[in-house]
Amino acid sequence: MQRQIGFRPISVRAYANHDTGLLGIIAVICMIFDHVGSALLPNVMWLRVVGRLAFPLFAWGIAIGAEHTRSLPRYALRLLAAGIVSQPFYMYALNHPLDKLNIFATLLLGLLSIWGLKEKKEWLTVAALLATQFIDMDYGLRGVACILLLWMLHDHPLALSVCFSAYCVMWGASGSVIWETSLFRVRLQTAAILVLPLILWPVAGRTKTPRWLMYAAYPGHLAILWLLRSLLR
Repeated sequence: MQRQIGFRPISVRAYANHDTGLLGIIAVICMIFDHVGSALLPNVMWLRVVGRLAFPLFAWGIAIGAEHTRSLPRYALRLLAAGIVSQPFYMYALNHPLDKLNIFATLLLGLLSIWGLKEKKEWLTVAALLATQFIDMDYGLRGVACILLLWMLHDHPLALSVCFSAYCVMWGASGSVIWETSLFRVRLQTAAILVLPLILWPVAGRTKTPRWLMYAAYPGHLAILWLLRSLLR
């Protein structure tokens, strides 16, 4: 029987948004805006601003998913498989070298770092964090640290708001300026703060989506962008 998109309650008290299905759809849409801006319309800055919401939403999905998954090993294997399948499309669509790994590498290391803390295998967390120093990937150490931060504070909305906001400001300190006045400047990565209302909205249910949808959307949209770039050359 084909799985339908719908809504299913879960027996978890919601201190924040546990509807990773809905947030995953929003993240994919934001990611597509970002990559269209990067690959086809580099001068349209608002596309990149919208795109800053994608990674925190994916990171939140990993943080909440790590709490609800029935099997951390199988979850990790799905991320690994999706990363391997996506890598050629990532390279050609966004013009990255072979040794620059896609977002699934960052999400996988974030999950492994959570796994280490959940099951008191601290060596796994240390290994995942150290790997970011030797492997070039989207967002790198800051991305993995963001996943850990969201996981550690997912049941503490006030602390999450303060710490995540500060983290975004520090992360964006060296980024591109998207708006400035005589008093202050707003940098691109700082726009990730805009994701807070979405992840702090207390929802304990889940929008049911086919599991393959999120994993297929990444290589799928990159394949389309690769084709469009080739046709427009």
